[in-house]
Amino acid sequence: MKEYLLFIPLFLLLCMNSAPASAYDGPLYDSSAYTDCKLEVEDPLYNGGMLKDQEPAIELVILGDSDRVNVLVFSLQNLTQGTKYCFSIWIRIKYADSSLIKASLVTEERTLNCIGTVTAKAGCWSFLKGGFASTSPLKMPKLYLQPFTDEEWRLNQETKINKARKRAVTIHVSDKQGMKLQGAAVRIEQISKDFPFGSAIAKTIIGNSQYQKWFVERFNAAVFENELKWNATEPNPGQVNYTIPDQMLEFIRSNQIIVRGHNIFWEDPKFIPGWVRNLTGHDLESAVQSRIESLMKKYKEEFIHWDVNNEMLHFGFYEDRLGPNATLQFFNTAHQADPLATLFMNEFNVVETCSDINSTVDTYVSRMRELQRGGVSMNGIGLQGHFDVPNTPLMRGIIDKLATLGLPIWLTEVDISKQFGKETQAMHLEEVLREGFSHTAVDGIILWTALRKNGCYQMCLTDDEFNNLPAGDTVDRLLREWQTGVADGETDEYGSYSFFGFLGEYKVTAKLGNVAVNSTFSLSQGKETKHFNIQL
Repeated sequence: MKEYLLFIPLFLLLCMNSAPASAYDGPLYDSSAYTDCKLEVEDPLYNGGMLKDQEPAIELVILGDSDRVNVLVFSLQNLTQGTKYCFSIWIRIKYADSSLIKASLVTEERTLNCIGTVTAKAGCWSFLKGGFASTSPLKMPKLYLQPFTDEEWRLNQETKINKARKRAVTIHVSDKQGMKLQGAAVRIEQISKDFPFGSAIAKTIIGNSQYQKWFVERFNAAVFENELKWNATEPNPGQVNYTIPDQMLEFIRSNQIIVRGHNIFWEDPKFIPGWVRNLTGHDLESAVQSRIESLMKKYKEEFIHWDVNNEMLHFGFYEDRLGPNATLQFFNTAHQADPLATLFMNEFNVVETCSDINSTVDTYVSRMRELQRGGVSMNGIGLQGHFDVPNTPLMRGIIDKLATLGLPIWLTEVDISKQFGKETQAMHLEEVLREGFSHTAVDGIILWTALRKNGCYQMCLTDDEFNNLPAGDTVDRLLREWQTGVADGETDEYGSYSFFGFLGEYKVTAKLGNVAVNSTFSLSQGKETKHFNIQL
């Protein structure tokens, strides 16, 4: 496919102050997205936004391979530093069956090589959605730009959190004759959370009571970093050993933590057992069949998810040697072995950037649909999330497009590059976590922060003594923010006490005089107020 660029020249402006939260009266973020190619374009988002009725210029650009390409250029005015800009554009191509279209941003000081992509097809309109955190002016054909100050972006996140992660509750207290009781003391305590938020763990957690206590106090979800991978469980042919993952799973079970299965196969040859890399034909077929049958039989119904064939958009060891239907077979066999597990694609550089042509959002969607057409029971979207500097407007636009598939989306391996200092890591981590938690299509978040003897992959939350690093402080602060905690109050003249709580399990105590009653209730998603009755 030929790659075409859309350049957006900008001119730097002075920073302007954001409006205070109380003054915010701007638009809510529009999550509309399309992954199907359409014969007619939909109405523009935000009624055209800043680019309504503007036409692009056309410039001839010479690419790195000396190809000459006409690009569409817009020059926006009055873009403000400290502002996030979201855009969408409908694209139709004429001279190829399909082309990867990439939007880029060019300023006097820097170039953002990718702020959005789409694989456009001939004969219909394709939808590109993206964004960037500001520095100045922009323009494009049918590119609809909507600015959000940092304050407005946060308010949009909070609005989405209130809608997707919380629900209104009213506790009704009465006597045994059904008479409403005013002035009854009510205490509400959230005892578990509905949203899965966790971290990778390593074998260093086995027998380490300090590590285990630290983990259980924070997280309700986990994944084994390396201990389930093929090169860990069968380093030599026929010598299968599940002792380490069994011990880790014992910790998981005893603390009622949900756990993802990572992974059955990994397409990257570097992480395939050396003896497997030397196999071909029937011998390789036999080895992969034994691997999947052994693993899935051993751990049936233990893992809520399985990453079936990890990073298959970037690598192709098994498909190169066993044919293009190898992944189809992997997924079908896994589903037959454990029908209750959700089977995932799991990839890097999908939400982290759009400059990796192997894993653009459209490439991901196309591969998933291809497997589904082949009969695969695949129903999970895994986005690893190994970030450098996060582009949260782009991240949101990509998740919007993936959400059109109607499947659960998880951020499965979130961390920030170790090229940054610990304070900067913490700052960028908060951006990613807020964006993930506030997006209604994201069903869970797993951090890639397993603490090993030699540290962590890219980012640690604590030191070796389990004292928080800045990233750990950020996680703890967000976990406190995203829970109801303990709330105390009294019933009104109608015998009612109301609050707005995060989804999960609750303990409630009602007391009047010397009479007290304890009870529990579950708060799940719903638009209507949850009503709960207690008799004293």
